[in-house]
Amino acid sequence: MVRIKLDLPPDSTFLSEVIYEGLMFLILKTRCEFNPKEINAGSDCLNRAYSSLDDERIGNIRIVMSGNDNINAKIFEKLGLSNVKSRKTYYDLINLLKEHSSSIKSKEEVNIELKAFKKDVLMDLNNKNEGISAPQLFKVDRYTGISSLDTDYTSQQLTFYFSKEIALISLLGVYSSFVISVRQQQHSYYYFLFFSPDEIVNLLNSEKLVDKFFTIKDTVAEEFRKILSRSTLNELLLTEITLNVELQRLMENENLEKVSLLLFKIAPEGQTYKIYEQIPLTIYRNPAFYRIAEKYSHNAISFCEQLGRAVSSDVILRTLSSLNTKNKHSEADNILKAIQMLYRFVVLGDPQGWFGFLRELHNSHAKLVNSSDGRERRRAENYLRLVKSISYA
Repeated sequence: MVRIKLDLPPDSTFLSEVIYEGLMFLILKTRCEFNPKEINAGSDCLNRAYSSLDDERIGNIRIVMSGNDNINAKIFEKLGLSNVKSRKTYYDLINLLKEHSSSIKSKEEVNIELKAFKKDVLMDLNNKNEGISAPQLFKVDRYTGISSLDTDYTSQQLTFYFSKEIALISLLGVYSSFVISVRQQQHSYYYFLFFSPDEIVNLLNSEKLVDKFFTIKDTVAEEFRKILSRSTLNELLLTEITLNVELQRLMENENLEKVSLLLFKIAPEGQTYKIYEQIPLTIYRNPAFYRIAEKYSHNAISFCEQLGRAVSSDVILRTLSSLNTKNKHSEADNILKAIQMLYRFVVLGDPQGWFGFLRELHNSHAKLVNSSDGRERRRAENYLRLVKSISYA
């Protein structure tokens, strides 16, 4: 039996989220008894969790380690596999851990707790020599929550060490939360999707919810993959997810009223990583704007489906993708404003956002309809077609 003591309450830092994501995934894949204070799992829980990982999903985790990271060798040394060493990618590291999952053993007690000792931060350790230096990805928060006016840490650089068990749990969190890597303007960005801290506490209080919540989160992650492969506009991300009728139906099938999530956008920066955005997201069974939608359509579900198809249409996505290019479409600013206005309508429930969305589509049509460029005239026709399709929904 492995007893995991939860002495570090979940919060919105990346480190906390990735550890608790790993713990929730462990609960999902193995038989555990748990509450907000501790998790009791079988002695082979980590072994079983790693053996269950999906090869295709592992293959998508194209995250490169920092040049200073050595977890790709150290973690295997701690497992007694000194002749094994992965390449410096999280894909290869997690893949090798699955391959050698039968060698994964855990000590009987693991403590999720941070301790500051001199110039080191230790988790589940009494001595840094017993552990592994945490890779840069897990230090992206720069030790948020440790610095205070009562300590000397505001002016110090601290090195973070954790036990092999915490390392293995955190890597499960990376596997479970990773959404997609996106290349944009010569930079790579990594997206991770987690349960919110409040939702983690909620899950630790209810054994019945874990399967259901992971079903919703994994579905949202898959939708994000589709959207982010075409556009990284936040308003588009949240609008499309909110308009996703299949997701609402899934919420109804699972008998859930809401699920709160947290999306991280992280990018490598030299030998470290930086959090670029942290986006809260709540999936509702019956979004507030449904009541408003009923004023514009006899069937709110049909209206939302048609609106979702319009937002994800090629003409809108291609115009948005031209925003930061040399060949920016002349109506790109109007379409950006249209999506921003629709976001106000769908996410914030502001009816003026609906009228603003339609207005900007009309403005885009008017700007292009008499153009000498045939491609612009075709886009004008498409914008007008979108307005008509929504009007008749």
